[in-house]
Amino acid sequence: MVKNYLFILFLLMGLNSFAQDVEFGIQAGYTNIEIEATIEAEQVSDNASGFFVGLLADFKFSENWHLQPSVNYFNAEESDFLSIPVMVQYFIVDSGFYLQAGPQGTIILEDNPVTNTLGLDAAFGAGYHINENFFIDARYGIELTNRYSYESVEYGDQYGLGIESGINTLMVGVGYKF
Repeated sequence: MVKNYLFILFLLMGLNSFAQDVEFGIQAGYTNIEIEATIEAEQVSDNASGFFVGLLADFKFSENWHLQPSVNYFNAEESDFLSIPVMVQYFIVDSGFYLQAGPQGTIILEDNPVTNTLGLDAAFGAGYHINENFFIDARYGIELTNRYSYESVEYGDQYGLGIESGINTLMVGVGYKF
């Protein structure tokens, strides 16, 4: 685990050498998760709402192109998660608006024998810079990995049920860059 953190630290330091400008900030807002499961071709889903708070770094490569990794804690109806998006942002010239897309890791912070802790999402969204420091944005993450754990003996797939599950996330919030 320490090796992973050191790798991420060195990666961010390397990005800093290529970026023209680096800003750090905080963000918070509303989150909604949709848990979907498919069992024997029958789909079920459930929603939960909550809040998120996080830290971000904004690497500016040009006026139009930014890279923004962040770490966000979010809670939805007594479930705790960690979201780690790495968003490429394209700023529309002289408008304050931007489009963003990139990978997002989502980690469940609770022990559950039938669910994989780590998931990988494809995230996309848009935002608007109100002024130099404040911004609003919205991001939707679509789970690409199967959260169902085949290793669970009690709920295992030994009966050929073909179980698949995932967690999609919506985050709408405000942020401040220092």
